[in-house]
Amino acid sequence: MNIDHLRYFIVLSQEMHYSRAAERLSISQSGLSHAIAALEKELGVPLFRKSGRGIQLGQYGLALLPQAQQIVSMADSCLHSFRMLREGVGTIRLKTIPLLIIPTVTRLCRLFKEQNPGCDFQFSTGMSREVCQALKEDKIDIGFCSKPIEDPSLEYVSIQRRRLVAAVPPDHPLAGQETVSLDDTLPYSHVTYSWVSGQRDMVDKVFAPVRDRWRIAYEVEDANFIMELVAQGFGITVMLDTPPVHRPDVKILPLTTPDSESHFYIARRKDLHPLSAIDRFFDFCVETSKVLPL
Repeated sequence: MNIDHLRYFIVLSQEMHYSRAAERLSISQSGLSHAIAALEKELGVPLFRKSGRGIQLGQYGLALLPQAQQIVSMADSCLHSFRMLREGVGTIRLKTIPLLIIPTVTRLCRLFKEQNPGCDFQFSTGMSREVCQALKEDKIDIGFCSKPIEDPSLEYVSIQRRRLVAAVPPDHPLAGQETVSLDDTLPYSHVTYSWVSGQRDMVDKVFAPVRDRWRIAYEVEDANFIMELVAQGFGITVMLDTPPVHRPDVKILPLTTPDSESHFYIARRKDLHPLSAIDRFFDFCVETSKVLPL
């Protein structure tokens, strides 16, 4: 079945006039008549019937119309997708840990779109292990995570580093200080990341030498949740400095000792990608991270 013939049939069903439909399609009226006749011959039924000086869809035309629209729409979508693949534009499937959404990932995506018209993003979020697993299973094209999994099929590049800070309520005894050490925090109950979070491993290593003195009261996976618990007086925390979750009812104090920081990564599969924009975006993020604060 000729896709163009179906396209002609759809336009004619909208115009109900051969001359106007032919003009819309930029073909001759005789060419349109020949195409409709060929389609009717193939189907073995008439699609239109005369109505005064014009035409109307017959029962078979009414039955064909929704299917023809679906077929033409699918064909157009297929052609559009392959044009984007050929020209290196299209939609990049992206998954990121929530900690990097604001402003790192959103800023990178905005800057890339400005320089690459036609490219767009499909966004989703998850913990680091979910990001890496989605990459392995080819469910996404690009991932942003804090805790890479060792896998020979995946490639990681650090694009950001964040230091450890302490966060305390404004009426806490430590709030009067400008900086704190890890030892300063140990007399107090702590709120920290649960093991679901990719940040827990790094914080756990920092507290390893004083583990027997680390009083964990609550464990949650989300940085915003940690800050809410701190603000409400459930404890203090030592966490990665995350400006998007800063709030006026929590004081952030630089941690002087130990001097520790954590890396955040952009990740992709090492195999060839059919959409060249994937590799362009990966390289763009790596290079941009070297010159812009993220």
